[in-house]
Amino acid sequence: MLGRAPLRVARGALGAWLRGGLWIWALGGLCALGAAGTPRPCQAPQQWEGRQVLYRQSTGRNSRALLSYDGLNQRVRVLDERKALIPCKR
Repeated sequence: MLGRAPLRVARGALGAWLRGGLWIWALGGLCALGAAGTPRPCQAPQQWEGRQVLYRQSTGRNSRALLSYDGLNQRVRVLDERKALIPCKR
């Protein structure tokens, strides 16, 4: 083996720590490969809430609403937000 340095093996506490780390990485990688083997489609939550803003370009106004969905009983609730026009309020 001309031109190559011999491979050194770390000994003692440092060597044990490095070898232990390698085993942890190897086992973690194998577990990740096994878990990712069967792809499944994503599922939406059964219940959720959100906000809706609808902008009408012709009038330049927004209409806002609160939305709630219940997947168990398959109900949809829409609450329109009405804001009073107060001249001095910003």
